[in-house]
Amino acid sequence: MNYRTGFTCCLVTVACTFSVSVAVAKTEKLLAQNAHIPREPFLASNGLKPPASEYSGPFFKLSHKWPDQPLPALKDAPWTKAVKGGRITTDNAAAYVAALKDYVGPNARELMLHYDKWDADTAHWYNEPWLGSIRESIHGTYAGGQFTPSIFPGTGLKTTFDTHVLTYYDERAAYSLHKVWGKTAMLPAIKTENFQFEEGSVVVKAALFVSDDPTVQSDWWPVIDGAAKWPLYLAIPESTPGATQVVNGYVMQFDIIVKDSVAAPKTGWVFSTLVYDTSASGDAWDKMVPLGVMWGNDPDVDSSKQPPPPLNENWINPKAPLYSTQTLGWGGRLSGPNDGGRNNIQVGDKAMDNEPDSSCMSCHGPAEWQPKQHKMLSFLLPSYPNPNPGPPFKPCPDGKPSDAYICSPAPGSADWSKWFKDRPGTEPQDPDTGSIATDYDMVFAFKSLPLWWKAVGPANLPMPFTLFQLKSSAQDVIFNQYTGAPLKPTK
Repeated sequence: MNYRTGFTCCLVTVACTFSVSVAVAKTEKLLAQNAHIPREPFLASNGLKPPASEYSGPFFKLSHKWPDQPLPALKDAPWTKAVKGGRITTDNAAAYVAALKDYVGPNARELMLHYDKWDADTAHWYNEPWLGSIRESIHGTYAGGQFTPSIFPGTGLKTTFDTHVLTYYDERAAYSLHKVWGKTAMLPAIKTENFQFEEGSVVVKAALFVSDDPTVQSDWWPVIDGAAKWPLYLAIPESTPGATQVVNGYVMQFDIIVKDSVAAPKTGWVFSTLVYDTSASGDAWDKMVPLGVMWGNDPDVDSSKQPPPPLNENWINPKAPLYSTQTLGWGGRLSGPNDGGRNNIQVGDKAMDNEPDSSCMSCHGPAEWQPKQHKMLSFLLPSYPNPNPGPPFKPCPDGKPSDAYICSPAPGSADWSKWFKDRPGTEPQDPDTGSIATDYDMVFAFKSLPLWWKAVGPANLPMPFTLFQLKSSAQDVIFNQYTGAPLKPTK
């Protein structure tokens, strides 16, 4: 079956997660253990550390001494110079992303290649609170999606692999962490203005690929040859975890986003993605080449037409390696090999496998928080929400109930287009619900705030993110929290 089993936003600020088989297995295990989120916002990791016989290097340290005052305005930013102080376009986007890469390069190179010397506090790169329970201990990464060889035909991929991600905010961006979380991170100040990032804020995310086969930890894909190799302490395969062990993670994607309301006045953000290219020259950081840049969702371009019209707010590098272009999103919008631009969807009674249905910015567009319900109300992907998931579950409109497919609006329809608007970061995707926009930052909306509420809210809350379990006399069923569709029987 040709399908993608995982979902992660391109930058969680991101590492947004929607994975059918992986998340089901994880949720079942957590529920069986009556798992809870520790009331420790600055917990560094899940506490599982390898014996010295397996690993003797440094461990992840949470960097959370966020600035408590805004930094002076950034003047003459190199990416601004690259576009001569004007707007980013398909003609100058390559120069823009090259300037961004140079700007973060010294810290990124040390993080990737010299972990024994890496000190996030000294670099003034910072992390989010409340994610410790889902971080592994060596590098602080947490799970993203899962991909099968069928997603990357013709590239020599030999095994299913999982992705793990790690996000850092630079000093200017981290001021927003302070505005929301304060010193204790126990009582977030949920106001629109607190989520807004200062101009020039930069957020980065490293994405690593991990073979799902414990016995095959090298030479499982030609495209990883020479990539930066990080030891991670994980239980794999994630769909049916075995013993926790040190495995190899290869840094294959590096996202950089910047708050730039001059270059991108409609959204205020520029998203860029670097991918590893084994044919490039230099070290593993030099070999991270642009896959593309996007600064808007191209709402005026109906990519359901064939052939899809050209995009005006996206640029894709024509020289990007093949594997990285096989996961581009709707109409060729930017979405990297760690991301979730293609998914199994059901439109009416029509099932569509590995269908392009997202992009970096359309995934981050629903970054919002409803403070009374303590949740996001729109899913990351075009879908039909169900306020009361569970039996009788909501079928896909005008069709049969979905099973392991996302109930989706038709590509290009009015409901679909809700995810492909150009909105400023002050405007939520669901403005009539009391939701508060988190300025395209999906970690706030999809990770740290849900984990905070799970830790401090009422007892017996469902696990955050995507799934929860309901019992019936016939069987236990896992349901998608956002669509209400059944995903997989547990028996």
